[in-house]
Parts: sequence; C-alpha cells; structure tokens
Amino acid sequence: MTPAMDQTSMTLNGINGSVAPSVPLSAVDTKKTRIISVTHYLPHMCSLRKTMNTTANPEPEPAHDNEANHLSHSSTGEVQWTFTRRRGHTAMYAGIRSLCEDNPESVHIGSVGVYYDADGQKQYPDSLSDELKASLQTVLTEEKQCIPVFLNKQLAYGHYEGYCKSDLWPLLHYIPWDNVADPKKDVHYWDDYLAVNRLYADAVLSTYQEGDVIWVHDYHLMLVPKLLRDALPTATIGFFLHTPFPSSELFRSLPRRREILQGLLGASELGFQTYSYSRHFISSCTRVLGLESTPKGVDYHGGLVPVGIFPIGIDVESVLHNRSVPNVQNKMKLILDMYHGKRIIIGRDKLDQVTGILQKFRAFEKFLAKYPEWRDQVVLIQVTSPALVDSPRLESRISELVTRINSTYGSLEFTPIHYHNAFLDRDEYYALLNVASLGLITSVRDGMNTTSHEFVVCQQERHSPLILSEFTGTASSLSAAIHVNPWDYEGVADAIHDALTIPQEERLSKHQKLYDYVVHHDAKFWARSFLRDLCSSELAMEMSHITPFLDSHLVVDKYKQSQSRLICLDYDGTLSPIVKNPADALPPANMLEALLTLTANPDNAVWVVSGRDQDFLEEHLGHIPNLGLSAEHGCFIKRPGGEWVNFSENLDLGWKTDVLEIFKYYEERTQGSVVEQKKCALTWHYRNADPEYGMFQAKECQNHLENNIVAKLPVEILVGKKNLEVRPKAINKGEIVKRLWSGQDNCTFVFCAGDDKTDEDMFRAFRKIQRTLDTEHQQAIFNVTVGSNQKKTMASWHVPETTDIVDCLVAMAEVEKQRLAVQEP
Repeated sequence: MTPAMDQTSMTLNGINGSVAPSVPLSAVDTKKTRIISVTHYLPHMCSLRKTMNTTANPEPEPAHDNEANHLSHSSTGEVQWTFTRRRGHTAMYAGIRSLCEDNPESVHIGSVGVYYDADGQKQYPDSLSDELKASLQTVLTEEKQCIPVFLNKQLAYGHYEGYCKSDLWPLLHYIPWDNVADPKKDVHYWDDYLAVNRLYADAVLSTYQEGDVIWVHDYHLMLVPKLLRDALPTATIGFFLHTPFPSSELFRSLPRRREILQGLLGASELGFQTYSYSRHFISSCTRVLGLESTPKGVDYHGGLVPVGIFPIGIDVESVLHNRSVPNVQNKMKLILDMYHGKRIIIGRDKLDQVTGILQKFRAFEKFLAKYPEWRDQVVLIQVTSPALVDSPRLESRISELVTRINSTYGSLEFTPIHYHNAFLDRDEYYALLNVASLGLITSVRDGMNTTSHEFVVCQQERHSPLILSEFTGTASSLSAAIHVNPWDYEGVADAIHDALTIPQEERLSKHQKLYDYVVHHDAKFWARSFLRDLCSSELAMEMSHITPFLDSHLVVDKYKQSQSRLICLDYDGTLSPIVKNPADALPPANMLEALLTLTANPDNAVWVVSGRDQDFLEEHLGHIPNLGLSAEHGCFIKRPGGEWVNFSENLDLGWKTDVLEIFKYYEERTQGSVVEQKKCALTWHYRNADPEYGMFQAKECQNHLENNIVAKLPVEILVGKKNLEVRPKAINKGEIVKRLWSGQDNCTFVFCAGDDKTDEDMFRAFRKIQRTLDTEHQQAIFNVTVGSNQKKTMASWHVPETTDIVDCLVAMAEVEKQRLAVQEP
C-alpha cells in the first residue's frame, strides 16, 4: 500500500527537462499507460458514520450519479467511512475518470480537504487519530485508487485561502494581485504554497514507477512539475491549467513570477484552454525569464517545452442521463406551470467577481428599458453557487441591483429576476436547462464554462440559443453561440432581444453546430487528446538523440591514464554563466585556481577558445602564465608566453562597414541593444532589450543580413544567445582546435567544453579526429556541451550547468595536486 503524504515528508530541489516535437498519434497507446493524476482535491468528500458493522462493505457505484456515489468501509467496530463525489471540477474529474477506465492501474493523488465527522461537522484531517487516518488511507487506496495528501488546517489555509486565492487566482483572472493579497502575510503564504507543492511531489514519488505518465492540474500545484523533474529527470510530466493565463504585463507584477514559471517549465508539455492563454504564457516566459520561444513552445535549457491548446469538455453521457430522469421531468412541469406564458432566461455562475453576474443584471436592466414589449414576458432565473471564499461586498451589490430592477420593472404579479444564491438541487438545475428559452453567460474572465456545454446538451428538444461572453474559455470553441462583450450592456441587451426573436430554422441550425461540437469534444476526448499529445512528444524525444550526462569519474580515470593532454574551453556559458551585462561575467575563483594547477603540468595544453576580444581575456585570464588564449572565435591566438597572432590580417574586412551600418540601424530602433565592434567581427547584443521585441528585431536583422550581406560576401552569421555576430567564414573555433591538436605530440586525452553553436565547430573537429584513433584513445576524447541533453549537438556528453564544467576541472586539478604530493620528498 502506498503511504499517504503529510507535512513531515521529504523535500525536493531541482531543475527542468524538456521534450522534442510530436510524432504521429498512432504510435502511442494510452490504454497501456499508467497515469498518475495530481489534483488539488481528491474527487471524493469523506464522511465518518457510526456503525457496528466490522467488515468492509462497498456499495456499487451508480453509473451516472454525480452527487451520491457512496462507498463504505469499516475502520473500527464503531465508525465507517462513506464517500460522495465532490462538487465542482466535474469536467476535470470526468476526464481523469475516463483514463482510469482505460487503465485500472492508474491512480489519483489529491488532498482529502475537510471531512465530516460522525456528528456531521466539518473537520480538518489533523483532528483524526492515527488509526482513523490509516483506515481512510486504506479505503481510498484500495477501493478508490486514490492516494490522499493530508494537510493540517494552518497549512491548508495558507496554501489555498492564502496564496492560491489571494495571489494567484485574482492575477490569473486579470485582477492585480495586490488588490486582494495582504503583503504582510504574503511571505508566509508563499512558504505554505511551496510546502504543499512539495508534499504533492513527494506523494507522486511514493508511487511512481518507470514508464508512468504524471499529469498535474491547475494553479494550486504550479511548482510540482519542477520538483518532480528534479527527482525524475526522464519522467513524462504534463501540466494543464484550467484557469486563464493573463498577459505578461500583468503576470510579471507577481513577486514570485520567476519561481512560478520555472515550476511550470519542469513539465514535458503544458496545456491551456485557449490560444490566447498559451500565447500569454509564452510571452511571460520571454519577458520574465528572457527565454527564446516559438508559437509551439518555450526553449528552456536547450530543449523545447511544448505548449498546446486543449479545450476541455463535459461528461456528455452523464448529462444526457441526468437530464432525463423522472424527477427532472416532474420539476420541468412545475417550472413551466410556475412561469406559464413566460420566456425563461437561465444563468448559472459562482459567486465571484469574474463570472459577470453584475454585468449580466445591468445588461438585463438595459434590455427591459430598451425593449418594453418584453416586460412581463421574460424572466431571468439566476442560480449562483456560493464561492469557497466569502464575497460579502459582491453579494451586497448584487442584492441591491436585483432589488432595484425588480422594483422598477416588476409588479405584484411579476418579478423579472429570480436570484437563487445557494447550491441548487441537481434535478432542479437540469430541469431549468431543459425548459430555458435562452442561456445567458456573461463571464468577464473564465477558464472553462461547463454551463455552456450542459445547456447545449439539454436543448435537444427546444434548440434555444446561447449567449456567451467572448471572455470565456469556451467562446473560441462554441462559434455558433451569440458572442457578446459583457461590459457592453446595450450590446448584450440587443443580443437578448435578437436571441428571443431568432427564427426557428436558424435556431435549429445553430444548435446542431453547438451540439455536434460538445458531444464530440467531451471530457474523455479532452483527457485522451492531452495524454496522447504528451506521450507522443515524449516518444519523439526518446526517438531523437539524447546526449548522456558526463561521467566525471570516467573523465578523471582517463586523465590519470594519459600522458599528454589537450583541454579546450569556451568562456561564456561554459566557464562563466550567461549574464545580462557581459562585463559582469567574471571567472569564479575555484575555476582560476584549477586552471593554474592544470597549466602547471607541462604535459597539459590548456586553452580558452572564446568569442571574447583580446582585452577581456587578457584582463581576466592573462595572469595564468601557461594558459593559451584564442579570441574572437579563432581570429586571434596567443600561445603560453607568446604574443597575439592575428589570423585574419590577410582577410578582406571591408564588409564590416556595411554590416556595422545595418547593426547600427537596429541598435537605434531597439532600445537596450548595443553593437560590439571587435577587430575582425561585429556583434549586435539585444539581451537588455524588451525580450519579445528584441527577438523580433533579431529575426528581421538576420533576414536583412542574409539577403544583403551573407549571400554576396565570405562571411557567416552566428546566432548566439541574445546576439547576432558576423565574422569571416574562413576562421572558426574548429580550425583553431585542429591547429592545437596537430601541435600536441602524442596527445592521449582531450577535454573540450562549450555551450552554443560556435562551439559545435570544435566538437565537429574533434569528432573527425576521434574517428582516426583506436578504440582506447577514442574513449579519452570528451566533447561536452553545457545545457539540455536534448539539444542538437555534435558533443558526446552534456552537463546542465557551468558549475559542472568547473567541478570537472577542479577534479582534474585534484589529480595534479595528488601527483605533486607524491613527488615531494
């Protein structure tokens, strides 16, 4: 049995992996895949019930019952656990449930939340005895395929009511977070959010098996992908966001914006409801993290993290069943009798400020004022389910507005708005959907609105039209609905009038289009589409070249065995991390010490082969007497104890004038960019420019150069990290390392490290040399790239960070120190 997780579990730290492009869906069979679904809450509410029964007593699950799905289990001779399906997120849970039908070995991880004790009172799990907690864990695991996460009251509050609802939820729905959050408590809430995300990651690790697919859901768990990627570098991890994602201008106001984005980028693939939400996420990664991106995803650590669009659906089969049960038919008759001769407009929303209830009522008020012929003929029934977090101010404003409209346009015999602020009985809800003359949804920001889909399914007989806010996540999918701007009250009023007068033939045509879409794009379709795309991306990654992680022990062993050695090192991104201001990329002290030690051995030829100019290399590395230096990608070289030699002195550099003019043109038009003039190359840096605009300008500049310069002159363009460089085509790092190899007698060990496209010339050169050697010497050549193991490279090994290269140099230097220690008398 898998243990449940509580806040005493281990913690995780780490960084991301990434994936390659997709392969055909036919190559993937999700039915053979074990899915670990991770959601904030489990889909079951737990209750204790007093009993004398001492045996497990599972009751069969009704096939279509969303509210009263019971299972009993005796934990002692006095109590037993019972379960009902949790309200809310029915579409998500239905999709996950369909995956469990495909593979019964799949599991669901989530919080128990509160439970009901034997007296019917809500309690937090920390009030449970160890015995009762163990019994709950047992029945959930064995009977429900669920792994519970137990959160105490304080941690649960800080995570959900604190950080999720005060910071994340408002921001994701385009409400500035500091309008809601308490800055004094925000730090503590963030700590709780991080701690809870670690508990969920721990829960996954407790059950994970090689080959499992992990699917994490929603904004409550945005750090989980990164935590899991750390512990499971090769795991398939999907993340789906059920809420909107705001524009980068708003998102970057969040203090923990970087941590959130990095947490999400730990996923193998990210899913969003709409194109605009995915685009906003990609833009935030570019602006906040400075990452390169395409419409398909984000380039992270050298690999692409795909971003997909997967509009969610509903459990159509369940809705079709629930709308047809006898009790619903009875309630339909009662409603029609109650509102005899009236046209019924139905609205159903949560009580929060983004569902547009105020906008809906104001538009309805405008409708009654503008079209007086509809007074006494139309009634708006608004069902509002209470929010998990109380909104007394909003509730008060709604009540005042309803009172005003009803007093102005109502009478003793007629009330225009019937406002029902409470959880509605399911049968009554479906009865209302069945008899409605119009569905009215005016959300001002919504991830997914299941009411719109449920309304369509329930209108098989009446074919009533649907008015849908253009700001809902479903608007782009339900194109046959009447789309409105909820802030345009007169426009919505006109839409209500038009919808009520639409000809029957047009109503039928619109409804059929909506119905066909909803039925074919249900929750099952959504879940399987996401999983197939996720697994396809992972399969494509496995089919592509994966560069293995550098075995530093092997490097040290081969170093010890060799007699003559050549070490070639790039600087930026290899010995020192990439930074915004190139002047700040200073060599770390332990790296300098290692280079001093390695160069002291006359059998070692150690070179820094960099794109930097001579002055920078001299300033920061020139004090190491036996270190060789190569500047500007091989245009200049300085052997230990020698002078700088210019390999480009016989080249025609007249092209620099034209290239400089082009670079200056883009520098003037791209704030924050700068042109660096080297002796035989020119570089345009845009690292400090606006990330999106800088990337756009770089592509424009590259096209300009390729069409007007490169095609006519013996130069090439190097697309670097936030820079473009033009250099002579005849000189590159590969040509330099060939010279260094030929000048090294009986070399039996090579360590070559770099991080970008300019270093591929070195790797390519050593690859060719490697093929000419015997097997033993081939194994002593180490081409190492810094970055993702999935990026296209000629290197044979990879390390994630520059510190890994430095650590390897330190390890080789330690061998030298040990050798010297043995030689001393």
